[in-house]
Amino acid sequence: MKVKEVLEFVDKVKPNAYTEEQKLQWLNDCEGMVQTQVLLFAPVEIVRYALPKDQNTELLVEKPHDKLYLSYLYAMIDFANGEYNKYQNSMQMFNTEFSEFTRWFAGAYRPADTNVEREDDAW
Repeated sequence: MKVKEVLEFVDKVKPNAYTEEQKLQWLNDCEGMVQTQVLLFAPVEIVRYALPKDQNTELLVEKPHDKLYLSYLYAMIDFANGEYNKYQNSMQMFNTEFSEFTRWFAGAYRPADTNVEREDDAW
């Protein structure tokens, strides 16, 4: 799913008054969680998207797990609107989808099983 596809889909399903930049911030937050918690990127390696430059960029999580982006944006919109019951439901859906993706990715790619070589033996 591309950056612009997420933003457009969210606006159609959950009409809101937030700007593309605000929603992109939330999308970047979600993508940052994927990068650090699942792909195990170091903080300096985190990729952030900008509009309009990255609107056609494919996000890291592919089908069928890419729905986690939508759930996260739904939750952030609910939270920003002060609709806390809806927020709780949306976050529960996001957490389930994020956990499913994390389990699948860890089983398929085993990201923690890398041989890291250090120049010193400080560990």
